[in-house]
Amino acid sequence: MNGLAKIICLFMAFSILFSSSASALMSVEEERQMRGKLLQMVRARASLINDPEVIEYVSDIGHKILAHVKNPLFHYEFFVIRDEGMNAFAMPGGLVFVHTGLIENIDSENELACVLAHEIGHVQGRHIARRMERMKRVNIASLAVAVAGLFLGSGQAESAILATSGALSASISLKYSREDEEEADRRAYQWLCAAGYDPRGLVRVLKKMRKYRWLGSDSIPSYLSTHPTTPQRITYLEDLYNRDVCPLKVKEDTFRLKRIQIKVTVLSHDPAMLEKKFSRELKSDPNNIFMLFGLAQSLLADREYDRAIGVYQRLIAKGRQGKKFLPDLGWAFLAAGRYQDAINILRPYAEAHPGDYSVRYGLAKAYLELKRPNQALSLLEDIKDKLSNQSEIALQMGRAMEELGRLGEAHYYFYLHYRETGNMMSARFHRQKALELLPRDSVLYKKLKNNMHAREDDPGGKINGGRDSGGTN
Repeated sequence: MNGLAKIICLFMAFSILFSSSASALMSVEEERQMRGKLLQMVRARASLINDPEVIEYVSDIGHKILAHVKNPLFHYEFFVIRDEGMNAFAMPGGLVFVHTGLIENIDSENELACVLAHEIGHVQGRHIARRMERMKRVNIASLAVAVAGLFLGSGQAESAILATSGALSASISLKYSREDEEEADRRAYQWLCAAGYDPRGLVRVLKKMRKYRWLGSDSIPSYLSTHPTTPQRITYLEDLYNRDVCPLKVKEDTFRLKRIQIKVTVLSHDPAMLEKKFSRELKSDPNNIFMLFGLAQSLLADREYDRAIGVYQRLIAKGRQGKKFLPDLGWAFLAAGRYQDAINILRPYAEAHPGDYSVRYGLAKAYLELKRPNQALSLLEDIKDKLSNQSEIALQMGRAMEELGRLGEAHYYFYLHYRETGNMMSARFHRQKALELLPRDSVLYKKLKNNMHAREDDPGGKINGGRDSGGTN
């Protein structure tokens, strides 16, 4: 199904689900119902980064902020979109998106924390829902499509749908007002101070965005298009800090940020071109570990496995700093199909670093490829609520259950995987098979039966609870 057909189907579904007019403030529950549809629209029209380390980095920072949000309205999830624009946005229901272009251009973790806090401020302030309230004659179905159009942009054909539904004019009205921005700023300021960040990071990001707004893509508007900023607002933020200086407590991990930025760069650009770039830079600085890392990642993305492994081995030989890249060598072995070599690297590293859940996830994948499902499942059960890439965890758990002949459970986890990725046809198939095969008194069967009347198209949430930031879906 192409993007236009998906939008038409989603719009028809909204028309059925939300036929009442938006004459009153949209409820929190209605925002939660909209959340699943919006996530499907994003998946259909934008390229999401699935690298677990990148997602965990953004999610970790987001949850440092959420730890200081009293009574969060929703279960928040964080995503990274492959796009060079310096952009970030939040949709109703607690969906927060960051563009790779923003991650590449920040100078500190603090700057990213400030952007995420501001976006959470918009969600907690329910600014989209409140602006919907003001358009009495536009139904929620049209407004939902407008929200997607506002943040995701729209092609020519899709613009026709928006215009026909009346949502095009609505999307213009849905842009945040100065009052919305100031409220989000105030909320973000409090949370950032409590978390130990410097709220002035948002001013630095805004100034960068004004300077480099030409980086925005054609498909997705720049941050400043939906978040109006003025010199007065920047002055207001600076004055706020001068009146109430925050104690800075966060010790930033600059090594981790640099790693993430290089990974994001490789995931977002032509690896062959990057290979040449990193090779040139290494000629003048042959011991630069991050340039070596970039070269290895580029070769890996270009499926030059043996060369990538050679560069990783050269990198690891650089001493203490180089040893930090051992897991990357393990992942390179995994990508190359050298599963036992991957285990030989990842297993001792995981034992020495039990809190590195992405390494244990890679180890589980290697065990699965070698048909050792018991060892894989033991790891997956332990980490399933600790990583953000829930759809991939569910997929691997389904594979392990299938190998063990536990077919009812396998179908249950395949159902979760396909539901999370928005493939509702496959999700319905696996849910039905799970209901047929699971014992009627099992926990998983009861979960499925209890959710029979819940929205199938409302993905989100952990496999079994996990790190929650409030609300339910």
